[in-house]
Amino acid sequence: MKAYVRVLLGVGLLALASAAHAEDYPTRTITMIVPFAAGGAADVTGRILAEGIGRQLGQTVIVENVSGAGGTIGSTRGKNAPADGYTISLGHMGTHAAAPALYPRIGYDPRKDFDYLGLIAKSPIILFARKTLPAKNLKDFIAYARQQGAALKNGHSGVGSISHITCALFDQLVGIEPTRIPYRGVGPMMNDMLGGNVDYGCDLVAALSPQVKSGNIMGLAVAAPQRAAALPDVRTTVEAGVPDFQADAWTALFVPKGTPEPVLAKLRTAVEKALDDPAVRDRLAAIGADVPGKEERGPAYLQALIVREVHRWARVIKAAGITAQ
Repeated sequence: MKAYVRVLLGVGLLALASAAHAEDYPTRTITMIVPFAAGGAADVTGRILAEGIGRQLGQTVIVENVSGAGGTIGSTRGKNAPADGYTISLGHMGTHAAAPALYPRIGYDPRKDFDYLGLIAKSPIILFARKTLPAKNLKDFIAYARQQGAALKNGHSGVGSISHITCALFDQLVGIEPTRIPYRGVGPMMNDMLGGNVDYGCDLVAALSPQVKSGNIMGLAVAAPQRAAALPDVRTTVEAGVPDFQADAWTALFVPKGTPEPVLAKLRTAVEKALDDPAVRDRLAAIGADVPGKEERGPAYLQALIVREVHRWARVIKAAGITAQ
């Protein structure tokens, strides 16, 4: 009985210590793992939020870039970090929706291995084509693409990338089978498109809007219900007649499973306030990212989104025969 009492006292003391620790949180620098190289859209988004969250918490939030294997190396590190609130990880449609289907030996399950802080940004996908293509709208492009068959060339930013799987979805919806050409990023692919060697592609509005605005490429349609603020003259897929082609390159923040509830509450409040900060919103808008509405920011919404997206992209990837191995 005495031993039992001592165990209960020990558990009680540990709980009190944990509560006290959570009450003081944060007392030191927080790390945000961005699972991609510096300079890309995910990295810029992470740095904007890191600054905003740091201001809300009164602590520095530093960004650590851990790239490789489509972002799964950094995401695995984020999952395995101590669950104390001092490591946040950034993930997106690729790392937390498509990755389970692309990497059979992935070291995490995005549906159950994280606690969710919330959605932080969305960037719609744009379908674009070389400006010398005979088709000048989406309807004509689909007719042209069906006629061309495998002679049609689709460029993408690497196997399993967002640009790869979103175009795979479009191709399945409209019944075309192009030749797919992988590149090491959107830059090299764009060079070949400008040279007339690639016919079309899919990528973030944030990444392509300058090229569309300059007239270097054609914006055929934005895969969203509403037109993109960065490209108000480009029709949506709903307007252009392919309403089922909808794709958002969403970005979210996560912490390791088991992070104490008081710490989670502080982090979620900090993220919420950061997203309401005009300076943060303006900086996100400048890179073509949309701030999620209030109803889309909570952990419950994010968890439901990830469950849906994992299922959705698994179907697309399987049907397209895509593998990252």
